[in-house]
Order: sequence, then structure tokens, then C-alpha cells
Amino acid sequence: MKLTNKSYQEEIVQEYLSYLLKVKGYSKHTITSYKYDVLQYLEINQEVGEFSFFLKFLSQKKYSKSTINRKITAIKTFLKWSASMDYFDEVLIQNVVNLKSEKKLPNILSSSYINKLLDELPSQTTKEIRDKAILELMYSSGLRVSEVSNLKIQNFKINKSIKVLGKGNKERVLPITSRAVKSISTYLNIGRTELANEKSQNYMFLGIRGGQLRDREIRRVVNLRVGTFPHSLRHTFATHLLEGGADLRVVQELLGHNDPTTTQIYTHVSKKQLKKKYKQSHPRG
Repeated sequence: MKLTNKSYQEEIVQEYLSYLLKVKGYSKHTITSYKYDVLQYLEINQEVGEFSFFLKFLSQKKYSKSTINRKITAIKTFLKWSASMDYFDEVLIQNVVNLKSEKKLPNILSSSYINKLLDELPSQTTKEIRDKAILELMYSSGLRVSEVSNLKIQNFKINKSIKVLGKGNKERVLPITSRAVKSISTYLNIGRTELANEKSQNYMFLGIRGGQLRDREIRRVVNLRVGTFPHSLRHTFATHLLEGGADLRVVQELLGHNDPTTTQIYTHVSKKQLKKKYKQSHPRG
């Protein structure tokens, strides 16, 4: 079994990471995390396929339960792939159960707050015009940061839709609001023209040097303009749709979730908001 041979391990890990990128379509950020987790496991664990020693090490290092669970998932996925490639015997993969951890509900912005914030965003400079277009689009369609970064000019349709390349290289066409269309059109006609150069290719959102606006820069934009994380805008988008009467299946399609259980968390958020409004409104709440 090649996987248990130290001299082959790094070679096999590189092949696996290439598989995640080219076949599964994982983001570079996710691949980096998987690489670190798998190499850490292979270096520290005494026996490949066994988890008790590794879990003890993680506990001693005071890793959070959510981080430990992420590592378990990454390693089990890698081991099963190795078995499918005949690098490892699947029967040697010992059963390991994820640690129970309290699920934190995502931070949701109120509709009045996000609307006021977007309406009052400055739009005088090139960067301001670009940032407003990004934020209007993210709240309009619930895009992931990587999806915003990878957008091309041709993905934008003036008929209020945008084509998005999501996880696993799966495309979906999403509706966008009139205000998002207006902000994006203004950016493409004014802001992008001023930023574009030979590095730009066809990417929609550009950095100050003219190249593709990367994930990290988009996170900075959201934090600077909204004071929160990009995923909070995605959570807010989904929750507001459900509170407005949208079907859970529709929200699942818009978010690009393969598994409907992933979308279930938003029903919990909506129930939490419902209870809050009930207590505020009922005379004996």
C-alpha cells in the first residue's frame, strides 16, 4: 500500500489535491486547508487509517470542535479517495464520529439596515463605484466570494440575470435586482474602464492594478463598507427571501446547494426572527 510508505505520501497528496482542483472544482482556499489537514495527519498519526492518537493530539493543542470536525472530514475524504485509487485498503479506515458542537446561527442583517446602508454607500470614486456594485450584487443574489471573484463581463445580462460558476464547476443563472443591474452597469461603463489594462482579461471586478479582484480583497471590501463578513450577506439574502415567502427549494437553487439539508439552517434563523418579533409585538410576550 503506497499510502503507508512515507516516500510516496507527498506524491499521493499532490495527486489528490490536483483531483480536488480539476475534477471537484474546489476553491484554492479549500484545497489549501485540505492539504494542511492531510499532511498534518500523516506526519503526526502513528498508524494510517486510525484516528485516536491524532484526536488526542488535536485536543491537547486545544483545537476547537468545529476545526477538529473539519479535519476529520478532510482526512476521511482523502483516505477514501486513496482507497478508490488502490493506494490504500479501505477496511483499514477506522470509524470516527464527529464531535458534537453547538451550531451557531449565522449573523443576519435586518432588511431596514441593509437597505439603508446600500442606499447611502458613496459612489463618487472608481473604487466606491466598484464596491457598491459588488455589495448590491452579493445581497441581490447571495453569491459566494469566489463566485464574485470569478465573474466575467459576459456573465452579466442586462435582462436582470447573471451566470455564475459555483462549486464543482456547476453553472447557475440567477436573477438580480434592478438596483444591482444599475450599479453593475455604472461600474462597467465608468469604474471598470478606468481600472482595466492588459492584466484584466474579461474579469468583471478588478483591483487597483487592473487584475482580477481576489477573494481576500472582496472580503476587505465587505468588511470596510458593511462591517461584517461576506457570508453574512449570503445568509441575509437567504433569510430575507424565506421571510418574504420564498420556498426553501427555490432558495436552495439560488444558493447553489446540492444538499437541501445545507439550506435548512435558514429555516432555523427565520424561526428565531419570528420568535423575536412575536415577543416584541405581543402585549404579554
